[in-house]
Amino acid sequence: MYRFSKERRALILFICLFLLSALIITVDYHDKGFFGLVEDVGIMIFKPINRTIYQTVNNFINYFHIFTEIEKIRQENEQLRSENQLISQENAIAMEKLAAYDRLIKMVEFKEYYSYDMIGAQVIGREPSNWFHSVIIDRGIKDEVETDMGVATYNGLVGKVIQSEENTSKVLLLLDQGCSVGAMVQRSREIGVIKGGTDGVYCFLDYIAHDADIQINDIVVTSGMGSSVPKGIIIGRVMAIKKEKHDLFQRILVKPEVDFNKLEEVFVVKRLD
Repeated sequence: MYRFSKERRALILFICLFLLSALIITVDYHDKGFFGLVEDVGIMIFKPINRTIYQTVNNFINYFHIFTEIEKIRQENEQLRSENQLISQENAIAMEKLAAYDRLIKMVEFKEYYSYDMIGAQVIGREPSNWFHSVIIDRGIKDEVETDMGVATYNGLVGKVIQSEENTSKVLLLLDQGCSVGAMVQRSREIGVIKGGTDGVYCFLDYIAHDADIQINDIVVTSGMGSSVPKGIIIGRVMAIKKEKHDLFQRILVKPEVDFNKLEEVFVVKRLD
């Protein structure tokens, strides 16, 4: 059997004692003890795993936090959208009231300007078969509305009543070819008859003598002759004049002041006694 020599045994023992001393010194230096050393070794081994777990958990927490913030922002946006819709509705109501108030002021001023008795009315419908040429108002026989009475807004003449029922009346608009009203050029006092045109936009001032003084932009008003529509209500302005040598009368194109597509409140002008 192989035996170590005394020198070798002594060398081995020296090495073992040296390593044990170094281990003891190291442990004592860090003041952790054996289990502390084991702990350090464990930390060194599991550190990458711990880092991965930490990053994963941290990323999940961050994602959950972001998701929570997004949901919170979405709810706030929904609330703001609802509030904006409410504010928009309130603004629309306020604007409508302001517009109605403005129209009312103008209607009152119109009524005060003319010394005629007037009946306030609302436009409540249009004839489906004759959309642009007649309207229905919410005043009738019980309100003393009669056939052939003039109808106007603060802008000017609208037309005249052609049919009166108990609670409603039909108004033929000035644009209709069947509507004719005595008219006068305000500046030169030339008298004629205003009639509806064929395009639903303009009217014609007829029976004005060939040599009469008529100019572009002359204002045309009601003359108070030939119908129950009182004198002085604005009709429109002269837009074009056509004169032929062989004609007895001028052909005068008039653009009404009233926007017939935006009729809401009107006045029925009562007959003069």
